[in-house]
Order: sequence, then C-alpha cells, then structure tokens
Amino acid sequence: MYPFISQANLIIQGCIAAIIIGIFYNIWETTKVYGGLIGAAIRLLGIGMLFITVAVIERVLLNANIIFSSSNLALAQDAFNVIGLVFLGIGFSKLGKATKA
Repeated sequence: MYPFISQANLIIQGCIAAIIIGIFYNIWETTKVYGGLIGAAIRLLGIGMLFITVAVIERVLLNANIIFSSSNLALAQDAFNVIGLVFLGIGFSKLGKATKA
C-alpha cells in the first residue's frame, strides 16, 4: 500500500503544479491588457492570492489525509503564506498609489 500512496502523492502534487503554472500564466497574460500601475497592482494581487491558495490547498489535502505531513511541508505552507501576504501588501500599496495619482 505504501508505493500507491507515494505515487498518488506525486500525481496530486504534479497536478497542483500544473494548475499553478496555468494560473500564473493566465494572470500574467490577462494583466498585460491593463498596463501601467493598475496592471502591475493586479498582477501582484493575483500572484499573492495564488500563493495563499496553494497553502490552503495543501492544508485541505493534509486534513483529508490525501497527502502526509512532514516538517518540510509545514515550512513550505508557512513560506507560501508569508510570500502571498507580501505580494498582497505590495499589490494593495500599488493599487492605492494608482488611485491617488
């Protein structure tokens, strides 16, 4: 049973990675239309939400016992949350500057 669980974890992580790459590409291409400060702010907000979403998906998969916890996974979740919050903060800051200008 262990090899199946290990292979299932790899398949699930691969699918999540493919979804993340697709979302990142879609955000990048969509925000090119806006351009300027608004486009840059929306791009940063989208990337921040993407990092937060990845951390939430990992947490859901852990709670459902689909993937198994390790110290590296907990560290990765915390890192994704911090990186996402930094991008969101910078994005909202740029959006505020764009509305003042």
